[in-house]
Amino acid sequence: MGARDVVGVLNGAVQVSASARDEPRCWVNAGWSRSVDLEGAPQWAALDPGASDAEEVRGLVAVLVAADSTRSAKAQVAGFLLDVWCLGVKNALAPEPMGERQLSGHRAGYFSAFEGHVPVPAELARALVFGAAAYARDLGFDPEADFEAAAAVLGEPAGPCPIRFGRDGKPFYVNGPYDDPEAVARTLRRAVGDDGFHCAIAFPEQPRRRLSWSRR
Repeated sequence: MGARDVVGVLNGAVQVSASARDEPRCWVNAGWSRSVDLEGAPQWAALDPGASDAEEVRGLVAVLVAADSTRSAKAQVAGFLLDVWCLGVKNALAPEPMGERQLSGHRAGYFSAFEGHVPVPAELARALVFGAAAYARDLGFDPEADFEAAAAVLGEPAGPCPIRFGRDGKPFYVNGPYDDPEAVARTLRRAVGDDGFHCAIAFPEQPRRRLSWSRR
């Protein structure tokens, strides 16, 4: 789905027309396109109209998916938090049935840490989720436990992922508050060598020991 499928702008969110009723509805945080390389799919940049106004780039992309059912008034809703620079699928929310009102409230809360969200075609959501997972696997990082259950709601990608991950051509690790940065660094060294990745310490107090590998 390209820019011609965008039919309007309402409250800063692009409205995307549905190309197939059996495709899940998908949303991504505003500014997502600033964290990935879309050289292979430049048409998708048009689906992120507020990218230039988005907050500081963090390499985190949130994806929410709602698969409608012909047998129930409730949709199956799943979510993914992606580290598109390094770790892939940091968190996955297993499917949960939701009516439209519940989904609306859940969607607002799900993206509350970001500056809004935009609807995107399922093709793009699959490229982000499965592409980030494959990128991280090649580095030695597996998706979190509920990934397969959540991915079943999204469906499988139809072809190769056109999105490129990492930052400036290399993995870029930014630690989270519950990460073990030393373990991540060892995994990255095994995969790409000492000079094959970049990193930044976002929570210098975690852990307390000195991180000799930390560099930009």
